[in-house]
Amino acid sequence: MSAHLIDITLPATPAAASAARRALGECVGAGELADDGRLALSEAVANAVEHTVSDRIRLVINHDAETGSLMCAVRDGHAELAPAADRTRTGCADQEGGRGLGIIAALSRSWGFSTFGHGKWLWFCLGAAPA
Repeated sequence: MSAHLIDITLPATPAAASAARRALGECVGAGELADDGRLALSEAVANAVEHTVSDRIRLVINHDAETGSLMCAVRDGHAELAPAADRTRTGCADQEGGRGLGIIAALSRSWGFSTFGHGKWLWFCLGAAPA
């Protein structure tokens, strides 16, 4: 079997990004896909931690080594979306934040949001499209 799946819940703290990167490394290993995945996932988790109203976030990582595809999804407890203009802005060099979703968009072959009840998923796909 070539697919690896991780589904974990993390505390909504700044340390969650580090835990998410470790989980992705266990699932994907090393290489460009892992490097891009860690960067995009760090941004997604940081967004969830910063903007969530819950004390936990959920992380799902699905890697298919055979096709080279990687899908990551982060669920937080805040159903509201940022205004559309804020979702893909790249930020200015002197701003501390505001570039995360732009980084995710630049690295991903596809990405988006799904809202439900009292929360939302931010998901992205990297690598080759699954067969």
